[in-house]
Amino acid sequence: MSHQHVPQPIGWKVLVKPIEPKQQTEGGIYLPDSTVEAEEYLVAQGHIMAMGELAYHERESGQKWKGKWPKIDDHVTFGKYAGQKLIINGGEKLLLLNDDEITSIIPNGCEVNNYV
Repeated sequence: MSHQHVPQPIGWKVLVKPIEPKQQTEGGIYLPDSTVEAEEYLVAQGHIMAMGELAYHERESGQKWKGKWPKIDDHVTFGKYAGQKLIINGGEKLLLLNDDEITSIIPNGCEVNNYV
């Protein structure tokens, strides 16, 4: 999906597309739609689609935060219950988070299998 056809966050908000939850168990049993839907927002990882102009900047001064911070297209983790849930364009599910609700950047080659 094109990044132009999604809501554009303002301020320090970050728009994330959660990764799709598993449709079946490792043993091959398909999960009921209700279970998949319940898990959709609980996967706690996704890709950044857009960021507000103040994301990762000091709230008062506007100075950019020091250190390495996520950017658009990064694969990131966030709290399981964080953010505002959005459903756009007939069913695409997105999350609108505060910049400080993102907890890590997942590098290529790293797969998060579970959250404890």
